[in-house]
Amino acid sequence: MRTLSKRTLDSFIVFLALSLIASGCVTYKPHAPSETPFMERAQTQTDGQVRVTAAVLSDKESKKIFGVAVAKKGIQPVWLEIENKEAIPYIFVPRSVDPNYYSYEEAAYRSHLKKMKYFVEYGILGILFFPLLLGIPINMLNVNSKNKKMDRFFKEQAFRQKVIMPGEKGAGFIFVTLDEGTKIVPLELFSSKGVRNFRFTINVPGVTPDYTTKDYEAHYAEEKIENYDDEGLYQALLKMPCCTTNKKGNKYGDPLNVVMIGDIENVVAVLATARWDQTESLSVRSGTAMAKALFTGGENRYSPISPLYFDGRSQDVSFQKARETINERLHMRLWYTPLRYHSKPVWLGTISRDIGVRMTWRTWYFTTHKIDSDIDDARDYLLADLASASNVAHYGFIRIGHAVPPSHPFKNLTGDPYFTDDLRIVLDISPQDVPMTTFPWEHSIEDVSADKA
Repeated sequence: MRTLSKRTLDSFIVFLALSLIASGCVTYKPHAPSETPFMERAQTQTDGQVRVTAAVLSDKESKKIFGVAVAKKGIQPVWLEIENKEAIPYIFVPRSVDPNYYSYEEAAYRSHLKKMKYFVEYGILGILFFPLLLGIPINMLNVNSKNKKMDRFFKEQAFRQKVIMPGEKGAGFIFVTLDEGTKIVPLELFSSKGVRNFRFTINVPGVTPDYTTKDYEAHYAEEKIENYDDEGLYQALLKMPCCTTNKKGNKYGDPLNVVMIGDIENVVAVLATARWDQTESLSVRSGTAMAKALFTGGENRYSPISPLYFDGRSQDVSFQKARETINERLHMRLWYTPLRYHSKPVWLGTISRDIGVRMTWRTWYFTTHKIDSDIDDARDYLLADLASASNVAHYGFIRIGHAVPPSHPFKNLTGDPYFTDDLRIVLDISPQDVPMTTFPWEHSIEDVSADKA
C-alpha cells in the first residue's frame, strides 16, 4: 500500500485547516423587511387626518429580518408608519409605546456577535489541531466587520423621525420589550392642539394560547343561553357552585372567586393591557420549556397551567402574571358559561397566587406550586389591577357560601390550605377607558373592608 508523501500530507493538512476555518467564518445576513410577510397582520387606525399603522414581528420574523435572534435578548421590533395630513406637526415619543424601549444602537449592541465565543471555540480546537489557531485573528476581524454591518442595518431600519411634519410620513421599527401571544401597542402623538392617542391589540405568531385550541362556545346549546339584567345576573351567580373540582367531580378544589364579563377578544386585550400573559396550550415544546423553567427557577411567562374542573371540563382560558421565576406568579382560570349580561358572555373563574414549589405525591411529576393561603389577596389584586387600567365598567361582590377563617382553613386538591371571606368578585370589563361604578348589589368594597377588619 502506497503511503502519502510528506508534501501531499502537508497540503492536505493545510487544506483541512483552511476548510475548517472557512466553515467557522462569522456570517451576518439580514433581509429586507419586504421579504417577510409580517405586514399582512398590520393594523391601521385613523384619528382626524392622522393615520397610524402598526405591526409586530414574531421571534422568527425578527431573526430573519435583523439577522440575529433579538428575541433572546428580550427585544421585539415593532413596525410603525405615521402619516400626517393635517396642517400642524406632530411629535412622536417612542416612550409612549414602551417606557423601557431600546434605541436602535442599544438594540444592535445587545445583539452583537461575541468575540469571546469565537476565541474560545477556536482556542479549544486549536489545542487539538494547531492550524485552527490561524482562524482566531481572521474571525476577530470578521466579527468586527459584521457588527459594524449590524449597526448600520439597525440604524437604516429604525423609526428615527421624531417630528412628523404636515404632509409627511414616517416609517420604521422601534425596539421594545418582548411580549408574545398578544401585544398591546399604545402610541401618543403630541401637537399644539393636544394629544392623539392610539392603541393596537396585535396577535403575534409563536405562542398558541390555550383558548384558541378549544371550541368553548359549543359547550352550551343556544336554548341554554340566558341573558340577564343586574338583578337576574345576581340571582344566577348565587346558584353557581362554590368551588372547582377534580376531574371526577367528587372533590373540591380552589374557590370560584372571579366572574368576568366580556367577549374573549376584550378579555384578552384588557388583561394584556394590565400585563397579564396568555397561557400556552400544552405541547411538547411548551411542556419542555415549562419543565426547564420549573427545575431551574427561570422565567416562563406563558407556561401551561394544570387543569381544574367546572361543569365537567377543565378551564377554557387561563392567564398569568409571573415574576422573574415561574415558581412565583398570579394565575387565573376561566370557564365559559351559558350566562349573558346585556348580551355579553359571562366567565366564571378562580384566581390565586403561587408563592413557590413543593414536593407532593398528588401529581405524577411529584411537584406542585404552593399557593398563598390568603386567596382573597389575589382576587383583590385583580380588581385593583384592572381598575387602575380604567378597564372596569362595573364591579361588585357576591357571597357564594360561607367564610373560611384562617383558624380552620380548607385545602385545595394538592393539599394547600386557604382561607377566604367567601366573596366572589364580578367585573364587567370594557375595552375603552371608562369610569368604574358598582353593581346595585348588597356587597360593595365597604363590605369587603369590614370583613377584613
